[in-house]
Amino acid sequence: GSVRLRQLVLWGLVLLAGWLALTAWREWHPRAAFAFLAVGQGKCIVIIAPNGKTLLVDGGSHSYGDPMRGQQVAERVVLPSLRRLGVQQINAVLVTHPHEDHCNAIPTVAREMPPALFWQPAATLADASYLAVETTMRAVGARTVRLQRGQRLWLDARHGVVAEVLGPPPNMPAVVGQSDANEASAVVRVRFGRVSVLLTGDAGETAQRWLLRSGVDLRSTVLDVPHHGSRHVMAEFLRAVRPAVAVISVGRNNPFGHPAPSTLMFLQALNATIWRTDQQGGLVVWTDGTGWRLAGL
Repeated sequence: GSVRLRQLVLWGLVLLAGWLALTAWREWHPRAAFAFLAVGQGKCIVIIAPNGKTLLVDGGSHSYGDPMRGQQVAERVVLPSLRRLGVQQINAVLVTHPHEDHCNAIPTVAREMPPALFWQPAATLADASYLAVETTMRAVGARTVRLQRGQRLWLDARHGVVAEVLGPPPNMPAVVGQSDANEASAVVRVRFGRVSVLLTGDAGETAQRWLLRSGVDLRSTVLDVPHHGSRHVMAEFLRAVRPAVAVISVGRNNPFGHPAPSTLMFLQALNATIWRTDQQGGLVVWTDGTGWRLAGL
């Protein structure tokens, strides 16, 4: 009996030592993830800080007239991907602009994982899929804050993980039309040490020019290529960002011709690693704030 007890105590100590070693290793090797989900013709990105705090940026897919599309994408892609990444809660949700292909999956996701904070787009739109997001955020009790240039969200203050709003330009009208919503897209950079990701929604040429003129440092390791890699992505903008990795969130055989050959050519000229969700699926960029590695999702 006493030998058995000694063995059990010894095993207990070994397990405890292993757990303490893992905890210490994690403490000294903090890791963040920038994940780009394969949602078809749409966009959905999740940032996971070393402390486990999460920011969901957009979440939707072009419905092509199917009102259930957002819910299906949430149930089949977004929620399973979040679980695979070990995400148990979403702390904040940011919608870059109020188009369905960026937000129609969010109501289902928010009901499943209610966020504490909803970062509302700078300019809203009287569109059914977007209004459903606002209704859901009220229902789950999220605090709503309107996006403004200069705002910062510290996801992990200890490890210095911060999301900073670089655009849209100040004094955007509070409500925009369907066609102007792209230019009002939030542009947000998330930094962790020397590694950063620039999130751009559907920012078009007007927004890109304004960012270039604003004098803000756009250089980022990873670029969420604006507007699904459309022909409205400017070479000067890409040169200012100089991404090592360029992610194009795009649907197969989409009728818009995304990504445009010109955009792919500009990115190739910069020697960026191009990742397309229509061809390669989802992507996770794992980083310790110094180096980074890519993994399929």
